[in-house]
Amino acid sequence: MDWMDSIEQLKGIGPASLARFKQLNIETIQDLLFHFPFRYENIQERDIETILDQEKVVLKGKIISDPVVSYYGRRKSRLSCRLAVDSQTLITVVFFNQPYLVKQLELGNQVAILGKWQQSRQTLMGMKIIQRSHTNDLEPIYSTVKGLSQSLISKSVYQAFELYGKDIPEILPESLNLAYRLMPLNQALYRMHFPKSAEHYHQAERKIIYQEFFLYQWRLMNQAEQWEKYPSVQYLDRTDRRHQIQASLPFELTSSQQQALDEIMHDLYQPYPMRRMLQGDVGSGKTIVAFLAMIETLSNDLQAALMVPTEILARQHVESFNQLFQSYGFQAELLVSSMERSEKERVIQAIASGECQIVIGTHALIQDSVQFKRLGLAIIDEQHRFGVNQRHALMAKGPEEVTINILQMTATPIPRTLAQAIYQGMAVSTIDQMPQGRLPIQTEWIQENQINRVYQRIHEQLSKGHQVYYVLPLINPSDALEEVESVQSVAQRLADQFPQYRIGYLHGQLDKESQRETMEGFVNHHIDILIATTMVEVGVSVSNATVMVVQSAERFGLSQLHQLRGRVGRGQWQSYCYLIANPKTDAGKQRMQIMAEQSDGFLISEADMALRGMGDVLGISQSGLPDFHYANLIEDQHIYRVAKEDVEQILSGQQPITPQARGRLDRLVEANEMKL
Repeated sequence: MDWMDSIEQLKGIGPASLARFKQLNIETIQDLLFHFPFRYENIQERDIETILDQEKVVLKGKIISDPVVSYYGRRKSRLSCRLAVDSQTLITVVFFNQPYLVKQLELGNQVAILGKWQQSRQTLMGMKIIQRSHTNDLEPIYSTVKGLSQSLISKSVYQAFELYGKDIPEILPESLNLAYRLMPLNQALYRMHFPKSAEHYHQAERKIIYQEFFLYQWRLMNQAEQWEKYPSVQYLDRTDRRHQIQASLPFELTSSQQQALDEIMHDLYQPYPMRRMLQGDVGSGKTIVAFLAMIETLSNDLQAALMVPTEILARQHVESFNQLFQSYGFQAELLVSSMERSEKERVIQAIASGECQIVIGTHALIQDSVQFKRLGLAIIDEQHRFGVNQRHALMAKGPEEVTINILQMTATPIPRTLAQAIYQGMAVSTIDQMPQGRLPIQTEWIQENQINRVYQRIHEQLSKGHQVYYVLPLINPSDALEEVESVQSVAQRLADQFPQYRIGYLHGQLDKESQRETMEGFVNHHIDILIATTMVEVGVSVSNATVMVVQSAERFGLSQLHQLRGRVGRGQWQSYCYLIANPKTDAGKQRMQIMAEQSDGFLISEADMALRGMGDVLGISQSGLPDFHYANLIEDQHIYRVAKEDVEQILSGQQPITPQARGRLDRLVEANEMKL
């Protein structure tokens, strides 16, 4: 029998049940067996004497009286019967508002009932009847949908093992099972559903996690081999020219920046396209590395495009690029949706003719009217802010006969091994040094009643000619979030505190032109205090700004707070970050403590993923990150590293594998017939 058969083969699953199972993405026997319980209830035998009053327990016994149902009020009922737990112990069982259980509580039935024990009345206040399809003391509890009972899921799983258990194929090479003492797959799956003990469960879990990681890595490395077969645009080595330009920069690259640039250059010179992620802490200097990669592209008479998430950032990058490289004849053009129509058409025509070799813009770059003459390099900044389709749309702008080079960037840095897994096999360059001369930002978590200390610091820095960010999570007052101050109310308060200074506002409700004017005003120091929402989180660089205040900081994630903090500390002056927060939960307090004590973006990202989950931190819903069925990249990193090394050794020939085992793995991955 084939475990890819439909679950319709199982008794008890008709059209209605099948539709409900499909809501859980369960269509085949394999799907069902990989639908693991999310918890277990202990239904081990208990002596009445050992049960505490109001304790939730499972009691087993024989029904010794006919069940009685009485109705009262509107649609309310009471179902009661007597249960013989043993020959000496008789108790009463009561269920409220579950009259349909009467058939399961018929005289003479043997049952196991979950409920709360009332010591004084010797009564079990029933919650549900435990349906046992196995002989273990741990009852599986599954995620489900309305109309699909735990009983049907459990019975279906048990039936699937009875019918298909012997035919479940072993996936991993036998040598690995022996080396790590991994149980057979059919046994591991059974123990995931019906563990005899915690030890049985953990051994089964170890097999499932390792297998998921192994198959994932097998697929990635095989995809990498295929990627190297795709032709790309050809680059000639222009190192001398690039070194000349690099030497003229008003600063020197850090060794970490230089290594990242060298890795990118190595990729560009290959006959196959680059797929690389450039990650680095906020303020570490990713942008200049990207600019130099674009210069190399221009030197090869190819075009380069940089897509960023906001117009503010796009304009800033264009200005920075042109200041650095215009003297060498390189000119970046801007393409954003708010441009005048005539100017936008001019840029689009220049892109099509090849006159414009470098363009920096927002999602306006991927509109159908934008056609490149010969695009060689596409760079996507803050890649998690773009959907998968948007990223692919930019990649598709290259010549039809080749695949262009792709460089993606993120300021949410994570350990390299983890990054390679999350970014699905892309090569990863990491900038883990900060530019010389930067002073560490002094970060302080304060309560609302300590706000005067913040005002004193703001006044001190403004009097020295510096500028201030004041960030809030909301734009307008909200009934649901009364504690969160809006931009308008804070603006009035700050105007009262600092009447001699100029205050600006930046938020999503402003039109694009107003946003641009406000940001330009802050960059040119026509504004002293910028009150903003998190629009300033991404990439904005004003070296004269030395104070960042985040109101209601407990409402932000760690990585977001770290990004905001990175807006200051970009000049040679001491900078300060104040997190105003009154967190009500332990997790909220922990986040504030981490921010106050930690400045390493890598450690902050890991802590944030541990607290909030990988998806929330890295934008998993939009970015196409791997969605493992059971394994967890954060919690199971040690197993992931082992699986990755094993795949590398097998593919490099260092570890033997039989032709049959390799063929089986290739077929599974190609057909995607496993939970990958």
